[in-house]
Amino acid sequence: MLRITQTKNTLLDGATIAEQLYTTPKDCEDFFESIEKPTEVVAAPRSTFIRAGVLTTVRGSAYMEYGNTKVLAIVAPPRELVRSSARRVNMGVINCYVNFAAFASGELESVPEREKHLGSMLTKALEPLVCRNEFLNFQLDIRVLILDDDGCLLSTAINCCGVALIECGISTYDLITASTACIYRGYVFVNPSAKVEELLWQHRGGNALVGSSSSDSNKEAAIQEHGLLINASMDTFEQLAQCQQCGYLKPETYVRLLDYTLEINKSLRQLIRRVLTERVKEQHILDMRERAEERLEDERLATIIERLKQQGLHEFIQSNIKEDPYTKK
Repeated sequence: MLRITQTKNTLLDGATIAEQLYTTPKDCEDFFESIEKPTEVVAAPRSTFIRAGVLTTVRGSAYMEYGNTKVLAIVAPPRELVRSSARRVNMGVINCYVNFAAFASGELESVPEREKHLGSMLTKALEPLVCRNEFLNFQLDIRVLILDDDGCLLSTAINCCGVALIECGISTYDLITASTACIYRGYVFVNPSAKVEELLWQHRGGNALVGSSSSDSNKEAAIQEHGLLINASMDTFEQLAQCQQCGYLKPETYVRLLDYTLEINKSLRQLIRRVLTERVKEQHILDMRERAEERLEDERLATIIERLKQQGLHEFIQSNIKEDPYTKK
C-alpha cells in the first residue's frame, strides 16, 4: 500500500510524497490510475468559502476554505522597523510568515523548510499589490496558518491574504486573486488536489517515467509534458503579480494553462468583491447600532443632569434611594 507523507518541496505549493516511494514505474502507473481524471477542462474555482474579520483581537483577518484546503490569514497594522535592523528604504517592508498547524502535516522534519519557502513566495506575490510607498521605514507583518492542505495551497494563501489586507485597511492597488493548474500525461488538472501535485513532484524525480529503455516510444514518453502553473493576477491593471511555473511545458500549453488560471481568477475576484461588499454593509449596520446606543445613553445622562439641576443634589439623592424589599419588616 502506498504511504503518502509530507516532505521537502521547493517547487510545488501543495503536499509532497516521500522519496523512493515509487520503487518501480508500475507503482507510479497504479497510483496514476487511481486518481480521478477530468473528462473536460472546466475553468472554474472549487467550492469556496471566505470570511473577513473572523478574529476580533486583530485589525485584519480572513479565513478561506478552497475545497478541503483551509487557511487563516492575519494582518497587523504597519509598525516601525526594529532599530537594530532599521535601514533607509524607499518603500515599506512586507514580512510573510507561514505556519502549519500541528495536525495539518504528517512529517514534522520538513515543515520548517516548507514554511520558509511558502513565506518567500507569498511575499513576492503581495509586494506588487500593497502601496508600500505609504509607509516608509515601516514593516507590515502578515501571518498565515495552514489548517488543512489539499492542493492549491499557495494560491489559496494569496487569496486569503488579499482579503485580510483589505479588512485591515492597508492601501492596495487592486484586488489580487490566484489559482493553480497543471498538466500530466495529457490530462489538464485545474485546481489540482494534493495527490496530483505529489505525482508531479515525483515525476521530476524520474520515477514516473514509463520504462527505462532507449526506444523511440520511450523517448517520446520521457519528454511528455508535465508541469504546474501558479498565477496571481490583478485584473484592473491586467498585471500578473506572480507567475510560478515548474516542470516541462510547451509554449502553447503554457499559454493554455495561463488562460485557465486567469479565467478562474476572474470568478474568484467576483466572489471576493461580493464578500468585501457584504462585510462593509455588515460593519455599517454595526456602526449605526453602536451610534444609536450611544445616542440613547447620552439622552439618559442629559435627563439625569436636568433633574439634578431642578431638584438639587440632596433631593435628587433622596428621590433615588429605594428600600430593599428583603430587609423590609
